[in-house]
Amino acid sequence: MVFSLCVRNQLPLGLPRIFSGFRTLASVVQEAPTTSESQKKESTGRFAHGGRVSDRIMELSREAVTKGEPHFRVGGKQLFFPKARIILLRPNAKHTPYQAKFIVPKSFNKLDLRDYLFHVYGLRAMNVTTQLLHGKYTRVNIASSRFRGPQIKKMTIDMAEPFIWPEEPKKEENSAWNDELIRNLELYRDEQQRLASDSFKPGKAFDGAVGPFRPVAQPFVPKQLGRQIKNKRRKYQSQLTRSNELLKVGKYVDL
Repeated sequence: MVFSLCVRNQLPLGLPRIFSGFRTLASVVQEAPTTSESQKKESTGRFAHGGRVSDRIMELSREAVTKGEPHFRVGGKQLFFPKARIILLRPNAKHTPYQAKFIVPKSFNKLDLRDYLFHVYGLRAMNVTTQLLHGKYTRVNIASSRFRGPQIKKMTIDMAEPFIWPEEPKKEENSAWNDELIRNLELYRDEQQRLASDSFKPGKAFDGAVGPFRPVAQPFVPKQLGRQIKNKRRKYQSQLTRSNELLKVGKYVDL
């Protein structure tokens, strides 16, 4: 490149360019040819008539739906006893009646859920989106170390027909939907595991009827007198235990 530049600069202006085939820094880049309006119209017309692959796939899917056939290519491997557990969830506020949300195994992909719903329930999943939630930190009790739980994989599908969940019965109508007892028990368990000064905080489980309560005031007892009372009590308990054992032995001796 340097040699071509040096020779090019030394050539006189009148002589023809011998090294015209070499590319130099002084070479001018030619502009790309612009497409005419007729070429643009031809390309758009070709795409509009189903030239694209996506348009062809859309046409085939519509024809399969009208005929009642699978709108996708069915695989050759048959599975008669699927072990996957699919959980249907209630929709969120952002979901429409034409959307449904499921909890699927982490090994599932979009095609697996589409095939599963169509072959088992006859439900067509037009579009599938995936969401992988991170594992939450949990702990058995407040004294143990925390650990991360498993990840949860969710998938949302678009359906051709709407589905609306039935309304939940009121707690007065069905006692099975009354979960206040379970929530109060869980809250009471958490309150019982408090440590240090947190154990004296007012409880919220069962409206604070089960505590925890602060210890009541105790009468003042001197330390020396308290030790004497404890020693007398311990001595009395040992004598009572020994007398009970002698009574048991006396019954067998008399026989």
